[in-house]
Amino acid sequence: MNLKKQSHSCVIRFRRFCRGSFAAFNSMHRVVNIGRLASYIADRQLCKSAVALALCAPLMCPVAQAQTDDQLDEHTLPLLTITAAADSTQGSPDAVAVISRAQLQGLAVSSVGELLEQLPGVDLRTRGAGDVQGDLTMRGGTFDQMLILLNGVNLTDAQTGHHNLDIPIDLSMVDRVEIIPASALLHYGLTSFCGAVNIVTGESSRSQAQASLAGGSFGQLHISAAATYVANSWTYTAAAAHHHSDGYQTNTDYSHTSLFLQAHRHDSRGDWNFQLGGQIKDFGSQAFYSTKYPSQFEATRTLVASASHQRVWHGWQLEALLSGRLHRDRFELFRQGFVEAPAWYGGHNYHLSSTAGMRLRASRPWQLGRTSFGTDVRYESILSNVLGDSLVQPRPIHAEPQGLFYPLGTSRTTVNAFAEHSVWLGGMQLAGSLLGSFNTMMGPNYGYSLSARYPVGRWQFSGSWGRSFRIPTFNDRYYHSATQVSNPNLNSEYSHLAELSASYRRSHFHAQATLYGRKGYDIIDWIRTPESTVWYSTNHASIAAIGGDVQLAYTSTDWLRRVGVSYSYCAMSQQADGYISNYALDYLRHKVGTDLVLSPIRSMRVKLLADYHYREGSYTDASGIQVGYDPVFLLNAVVEYDLWYATLFVEGYNLLNRTYCDYGGIPQPGISLLVGARVKF
Repeated sequence: MNLKKQSHSCVIRFRRFCRGSFAAFNSMHRVVNIGRLASYIADRQLCKSAVALALCAPLMCPVAQAQTDDQLDEHTLPLLTITAAADSTQGSPDAVAVISRAQLQGLAVSSVGELLEQLPGVDLRTRGAGDVQGDLTMRGGTFDQMLILLNGVNLTDAQTGHHNLDIPIDLSMVDRVEIIPASALLHYGLTSFCGAVNIVTGESSRSQAQASLAGGSFGQLHISAAATYVANSWTYTAAAAHHHSDGYQTNTDYSHTSLFLQAHRHDSRGDWNFQLGGQIKDFGSQAFYSTKYPSQFEATRTLVASASHQRVWHGWQLEALLSGRLHRDRFELFRQGFVEAPAWYGGHNYHLSSTAGMRLRASRPWQLGRTSFGTDVRYESILSNVLGDSLVQPRPIHAEPQGLFYPLGTSRTTVNAFAEHSVWLGGMQLAGSLLGSFNTMMGPNYGYSLSARYPVGRWQFSGSWGRSFRIPTFNDRYYHSATQVSNPNLNSEYSHLAELSASYRRSHFHAQATLYGRKGYDIIDWIRTPESTVWYSTNHASIAAIGGDVQLAYTSTDWLRRVGVSYSYCAMSQQADGYISNYALDYLRHKVGTDLVLSPIRSMRVKLLADYHYREGSYTDASGIQVGYDPVFLLNAVVEYDLWYATLFVEGYNLLNRTYCDYGGIPQPGISLLVGARVKF
């Protein structure tokens, strides 16, 4: 696409068409009919002056003025149908909420976790600072009930949702973040109890490099660097980051390093996408999982890889995806070298989980709409000294002292087959999806969804209804401790979800509202009786949730760059036969977020982010008293100043120095500052 500026207007000329994900017509996610013009006429006209270009305008834009017969010959233009490449969740058109690149640059956040929390209806419950351990939930669900996707690749941990945010990318790499409802996931072969968050990394159209260095409170040190190289049809990106802190209180120090490599190829034969990432994370876990034994420590190692290909073949839109994930975890109830372990302590917990996935998908438009179908296969396994069944031959624990073995382990395979058909009736798009699933551990299951989408001018209305489910994690089925007893006979939990949404866009203003209702059955949770101190995992309850989200945003190029307001509400009721729930009824009832970006002078930006959280539920403190959560109001701010190729910044978090807990008994950091610079070439 070439752009040629003229004195009073901008004429857009398309010289060729391609099927890359960046292509204009592909981004519309629609079938586009284009009149075909003989090449000799196009060449003759394009070689003439600006006046001749204006004469060609009727062929390119229906609103241009009609020309006389002596100015341009009349030709019948046969229709040429161009279809987009196969849909991919790398950037999903089914997202109900998105944090765009422009909005991301205006938020006062310092980590991927803090960014995810800005999505409406999403709740990040952290146990420490710097993304060392956080549980991501949405719409009243638990941290095990949602999926985490990276460029459309499912990275959800099979052992426990506590590790879902062990993602080997830095905040500087994120291009946008999307919420995808559970009903929309089915036609990608994925199932989730309450939905998914998809993190999409950026792809630059030119070679560039950037680096960042910052330091601040609690001995914080943040270093990151990234480079992109563009060569012909290939785009290569490499990024590395290191974060360190001495901790905001005893035993909350952390250190984590990540490396991420990405390659894209776009040409007439299709799109190729490759990604490879690794992360090393060590952190003090003061009272993270037990207030009775606070001196805990955890070390995790993560490796992810994927390769995907999308192309059009004889009218069929095809997609193939291969992915894998390795995650190693060492948990120390008594931190080695920090506190002396009692005689009864049997040693640390070791886990090695692995996941391999494959997805094949085909789609074709025809006279009665568009039909898609495919299969998704996922293999999950774990080796452990705590989780699983006894192994015939124990496996050695690598990278640890000799003589340590994994005596336990288990594995399972899930095969999903799915199909969807969508059709346009007048101005309304209707779609139906059906998914059948078989898991070697849990047996058969199914999901379905019905959805409708209706655009009217600047408005778009949509609604959906469906059934989805979740199989238990390895922790749910096998974890034992002095205060926890697992249940190896757990069944899957499932839900019925209904959703209505409306959005409006006009110039610099955007508004969106969503209402949802969910009924969950056979909910997996850890429960206990009021008289007991031991938690049991079981399918015990029926939970109903109802809520909604509202977002308003205004953007401008003036001194007031952006102002945004969001509100999320959720109410839940549970039938639990008098049991106390550990996770299922701790949720955000009210969440209010406001973000403001000011530019008082051309080279300066001031970003303000204020949040109000009102959390339902309670916890037992170290003295055994049941305590409810207090509402909290948090304020973050960032000041940036551009200087040549560098940007100097000062970031402040929890500026009101509020004392609060996301999880009971684990206080979060008070006021903290970070000062640094970013350089871009």
